[in-house]
Amino acid sequence: MANNPKWIIALLLTAGLQLAAAQASEWQLVEDSSTVRFIGVQEGSGFRGRFGNFSAMIDFDPSDPSAGSIVGIVRMDSAKTGDAERDATLLEEDWFNPTIHPESRFESESIEQLDDGTYAAHGQLTIIGNTNPVTMTFEFEVDGATAQFSGSFDILRLDFGVGWDATNWIDDEVGVQIELDLKQ
Repeated sequence: MANNPKWIIALLLTAGLQLAAAQASEWQLVEDSSTVRFIGVQEGSGFRGRFGNFSAMIDFDPSDPSAGSIVGIVRMDSAKTGDAERDATLLEEDWFNPTIHPESRFESESIEQLDDGTYAAHGQLTIIGNTNPVTMTFEFEVDGATAQFSGSFDILRLDFGVGWDATNWIDDEVGVQIELDLKQ
């Protein structure tokens, strides 16, 4: 049986498929356990919000980060902060304006591994039609066919034309935190 060419071909094909599966790097979002949050300061008090509707397309292998890509899309009308007045303001024309700009989008241009073992995705972020470069630092933990992505970045909202210039009412800097559960 060991000299049977069909058996050898089958063994090689099986080994090749197993190797390809082990190196697969396209990940699917597990929506129920994933979050995209934002953190701001209004009148000196911090607040948190989250987007309830978002998607992520992640093609990433920690052994070859430079070959990876990340695309994240957030539906702007899904922003909730737990304060009805603030939530209504975020949907106004001067803020997220989801009627005209329904989505925000981050798209990586390059990914590198940092000295501390984390990663940096350098890319472009578009909010209400304004695009600026952003670097998102992230951790990526693989456990078999599942992975956890934990990333963050800060933006200056006025660079994107979001909100009023009154930084004494709401700070310019906004933090974004992304926690994604992924599966293959």
